[in-house]
Amino acid sequence: MIAYKFLRDGQVGPFSGVRWPPAGVWLQATGGGRACERRIHGCRLEDLPEWMDNELWRVELDGDVRVDCGKLVAGSGRLVEQVTVWDADLMAQFAEVCALRARDAALTVLASGSARDALASCATARAIEVAAAELEGPDARGRRAAGYAADAARHVLSALAAPATAPTHAAVNGFIAAHAAAFAADDVAAAPRERAWQAAWIAGRLGL
Repeated sequence: MIAYKFLRDGQVGPFSGVRWPPAGVWLQATGGGRACERRIHGCRLEDLPEWMDNELWRVELDGDVRVDCGKLVAGSGRLVEQVTVWDADLMAQFAEVCALRARDAALTVLASGSARDALASCATARAIEVAAAELEGPDARGRRAAGYAADAARHVLSALAAPATAPTHAAVNGFIAAHAAAFAADDVAAAPRERAWQAAWIAGRLGL
């Protein structure tokens, strides 16, 4: 089965610490004590926003492949090819689109007025951070919604300032945007819908 796998630089498993062999060579689950050692883990397209890291690979999984807790698990796996389009620049773009999604969620909560209009006009992370910080007044729900967008904006700026940290900020912003959607809609089901949108965005940009 062809799937996807996020790894740290150097083809290292982010949780197991195992260095994967060169592409085409099978890696067998060790049966160790930790869950990340007992099975080989991979992603479906819809799982990608949940498991981001520096390197993205197409992998082949074999041996009792099944879904478990938002990921694929299998008895063995091998790297097929790296998805090189997944880089720090694209991660920062993903972080920014999530900040904009959090801004849009906030706009559904904020009352009409100049503060809402200022946030609505924002097209960059820096602008979102400034506009959200200027929100005042008794509307605690609106301020909290804008706070999600402001937090996401700061993660975008951090990703741009330090590209090596982009995977972390991209992953965090996916989480923030999902929770911002659920908060704005007052519906926990909005979070997985937002995750599905994120997965579709990633797949589209990567041509998957």
